[in-house]
Amino acid sequence: MVPDIKFGHHIRVALDVGCEVASFGALLMQRNVTALSIAPKDVHENQIQFALECGVPAMVSVFATRRLLYPSQAFDLIHCSRCRINWTRDDGILLLEVNRLLRAGGYFVWAAQPVYKHEENLQEQWKEMENLSSRICWELVKKEGYIAIWQKPLNNSCYLSRGADVQPPLCDPSDDPDSD
Repeated sequence: MVPDIKFGHHIRVALDVGCEVASFGALLMQRNVTALSIAPKDVHENQIQFALECGVPAMVSVFATRRLLYPSQAFDLIHCSRCRINWTRDDGILLLEVNRLLRAGGYFVWAAQPVYKHEENLQEQWKEMENLSSRICWELVKKEGYIAIWQKPLNNSCYLSRGADVQPPLCDPSDDPDSD
C-alpha cells in the first residue's frame, strides 16, 4: 500500500494495539519486525496467553490517561485494527500518546469502521480523526478500503509553524517525554 513501508528495513519495531490473537504480530515476526502486541484487560486475556504460547511478544495493557511504559520514539509503526479505541476523546490524549511513541517518520495504521463506513456517526469520527491528525502534523499517506495510514513528520518544522492557538498545544520544553 505504501512503498516506504518496508518491513524488516524501514520498519523494525512495531506496536499492535488491541491485538486479538496477535496474528498481525506473528505476521510481522515473519518479516523480520519485532512486534509487541498489547490488548486491554478484558476478554482478551486468554488471547494474550495464546499469543505468548505461540512465541509472539504480547501483554495486557491499556491506552488511558497515563503514558504507556515505553520510551518515546520507540516504534516505527503502530497498528490498530478494530481496537475499539476512540483516539480523539479527551482532546486527543490517546492519539498524542501514539505520537509520543512513534519515531520521526513512523506510521500509524488504523483499520476501523470510521475509515470505510458511511454512517453519519462514523463519518463524524473520521472527520475528528482527520482534523486531529492534521493538527499534530501527521500526513495521511494512504486511505484504501478499510485502512488509513498516517506518517509522523521527520522533523519539527510543522510543529514550529503552527499558530499559538492550535490545539492540542505543544508540550512544555521542560516536559520529559519518558516520565510517567
